Amino acid sequence: MNIIFKFIFERITDPLGLPINASYEYIILGIIGLLAYGVSFIKVGDFYHNGLIRGKTAGSLCHWLLRGGLFVLLWFAVYCIVQAYFWIVLNWQKLLLIGGSIVGLFTLGIIGVFTVRFIINRKGKTPSC
Repeated sequence: MNIIFKFIFERITDPLGLPINASYEYIILGIIGLLAYGVSFIKVGDFYHNGLIRGKTAGSLCHWLLRGGLFVLLWFAVYCIVQAYFWIVLNWQKLLLIGGSIVGLFTLGIIGVFTVRFIINRKGKTPSC
């Protein structure tokens, strides 16, 4: 039964690639696979110890379902991070312009508030001759 679950897991996760250099992709996907394996191994062990599952088939099914779900979630998170990185690299000038504009508007707002407060405070005081 374990062989069938492994076959299904490999068929589901095989097309999940990253839009980066192949050597980096294999390293990252290997790390994702190790993390998914480790978490699922620990959790299924906890299921056994807590009496939630019994038997080899139930443990194997829980392991492969949890491992596959974690792998897909971690892959999706890494894929989004890679896409965000590529978008930032392609649009860094626009982001810098928008960020600088926000900082400039914030600075002008602060200067305006302090100027208005200064004028109000000066009007309230009369010179004593």
